[in-house]
Amino acid sequence: MKVERLIRAFFYIVALVGALYHLYVIVHPFTPLSYMYRIGVLDLTQLQRATHVFFILMIGFLLAFLERRGVSLGLRWPFAVILTFLSFILTYLVVAHLVDKGSLGLAAYTLVVWTIAILAPTLSPLVRALDKLSRYLNIVLALLVIPPYVHMVLEYEDLIMRAPTPLTLDVAMGWTMTLLLFGVVLRLVGPEMPVLVNIFILYDIYGYVLPRPWFHPGFDIDFLVGKIYVETEAALFGIITNVSFKYIIYFAILAGILSSLGFSNLMAKAFFALMGRSSASVGRVATGMGLGMGMISGSGAADTAFIGSTLKDIFRTSGYPSLIAAGISANAGTLALITPPILGAVAFIMVEILGIPYTWIIIMAITPAILYAVSILVYNELYAKSYNLKPVGGGLSGGFKLRYLLPFTIPLIILSLIFTGYTVTMAVVTAIFLSVPLALLGSDTRWRVKRVHEGLVEGMKLIASVGASITIANVIMAMVVVSGLHQKFSLALLNMLGGSLILAVLFAFTFSLILGMGVPPTATYVLASLLTAPVIIKLAMAAGIPEHVATLATHMFLFYTAMLADVTPPVALSAFAAASVFKEDPIKVGVKAATVALPKYLYALSFIWSYWGASILILPVVLEEGVIRGLALTASRVFPILIGTIFISIANVGYFTSQRLPPTLRVLMLIFGIFLILPLVSFNIIGFAGGAITLLLTRKGLLR
Repeated sequence: MKVERLIRAFFYIVALVGALYHLYVIVHPFTPLSYMYRIGVLDLTQLQRATHVFFILMIGFLLAFLERRGVSLGLRWPFAVILTFLSFILTYLVVAHLVDKGSLGLAAYTLVVWTIAILAPTLSPLVRALDKLSRYLNIVLALLVIPPYVHMVLEYEDLIMRAPTPLTLDVAMGWTMTLLLFGVVLRLVGPEMPVLVNIFILYDIYGYVLPRPWFHPGFDIDFLVGKIYVETEAALFGIITNVSFKYIIYFAILAGILSSLGFSNLMAKAFFALMGRSSASVGRVATGMGLGMGMISGSGAADTAFIGSTLKDIFRTSGYPSLIAAGISANAGTLALITPPILGAVAFIMVEILGIPYTWIIIMAITPAILYAVSILVYNELYAKSYNLKPVGGGLSGGFKLRYLLPFTIPLIILSLIFTGYTVTMAVVTAIFLSVPLALLGSDTRWRVKRVHEGLVEGMKLIASVGASITIANVIMAMVVVSGLHQKFSLALLNMLGGSLILAVLFAFTFSLILGMGVPPTATYVLASLLTAPVIIKLAMAAGIPEHVATLATHMFLFYTAMLADVTPPVALSAFAAASVFKEDPIKVGVKAATVALPKYLYALSFIWSYWGASILILPVVLEEGVIRGLALTASRVFPILIGTIFISIANVGYFTSQRLPPTLRVLMLIFGIFLILPLVSFNIIGFAGGAITLLLTRKGLLR
């Protein structure tokens, strides 16, 4: 269709301009232009972030049109209905405020934006004609992003002065931009996060009707819109949005360029060349690709899709059921969120919240990433041998070639620059510019250099859903802080737990896991860190854990648990990506992804269970004990965890040396494995002895 071709061309131009803008912002301070003129969108932090959000929203709606993204009937549709209802209440309050001030035109404009941004896509699955109309309304919404952005750019200095008492135009522009953010997230990610935002805003308004300790006087809607849009460091453009603008966008552009240059395919060839002939080879390659791709991509879903599509036929040839193959692929792809140097959005939010060097998080993520990979590998090895899968592989013809190492130079460049003192952003931008000359060195990648512009566009495409999720997480945080809910929640939690660190850890783990079932890792971490981190840190310190160890371990615990949202049903982005590749039911794949590499859920509990447990993160105990003693402590913690991983995987697969284990023995092995992973010496001894004796007797045929 002619319209679709025009919109595709427009999308390409907008995305290309967006990528070039973000790259130029980095070099702008070093150009004569920065000294000659003061250009708000290039020089002022708030307007830089506003421009970033502008590109996210416009590209998001154009992408929704081109890829036919929207709301469909299913498990998530009721949440879209709830979002429609809650957002209507808030929109009504805004409209009533505007009417009361005599701004009837702005009131009508605001209501129209709500109708086409929220109501239309929610009703579209029920009415076929509306479904087609709703798709084309995405083009209108992309254009409606312009007015609130232009208003921010033109009125920025005056907006700061009148933040406490915004004008009706400010309120209308602020709320319509918020509705547009809801609309993008609804289409690209899902309705759950916008629902949370609306609940917190309603709490900020109507907190006076609740009993203590949840009572607060309440705020007017215009005041809250000012907090969201007008105020300096407003919710739409605050510290967490800065993570997307300052870090994630450049990793997305890097991932897009590397993909366009063929680095991902070259990395896949490297692992294929080393595959060997074994029934477990394909699972090993999937895990290797997960770690390798994770070094240059912070997107679990994107890596899952690449791994799954690359290995799908080999999984089938080897005899893996598609559900098992999808579960392994989803877990391998999720490694992107915990594999240094690129750890996804949550790691950078930690940097901003804690004010620590990014290198600290890189070091703390090393052991959890390795353990997660080991849990996938152990499951894969046991499954392949137990179910007599066919050997596949043998490597690529011609064997391993030196050029296969080319993609691995990118993470090495980034790590080298970061550890020599360069900022993360500068390290990644340098890697972006160096990727082109590096591509010229390989025969597989040289011819792709002319496609760099496609990589820039792909990078902006990647940032649409991730950036929108990060921005809405900023709104969530702002609304929680405005009402003081985080403090009220912490006090109530302390009273409920009775001063028990173990109960606090279990509560936070369950809270994050349940929250992660509905929202992506970014929002899960933000809410969990606001509501549960203060309590855990206080109780950990009371248990004798030094403050800096408690703080680092708590936030890594919440980071890791939030990461598990990508493989925890019902909303599991990596599982959905795997389901799409293997043509399986997303919920079934989500359940299988959760059970494959089952020990991954237990590692997090170890981080803050005790001081010894925190040694798994290396850095906290090295800072406290010194390098030698700290590493020795880490080694003493990792060894029982590895044994426990084997025990739990045996229980999970249900076989040991080709012998099928009865349910009783599987439960016993599961318990012994859990005992080994928990950082308690007495439990470790019982777990090791019990598991070893059980396996020995089983092998001799004395247990059936």
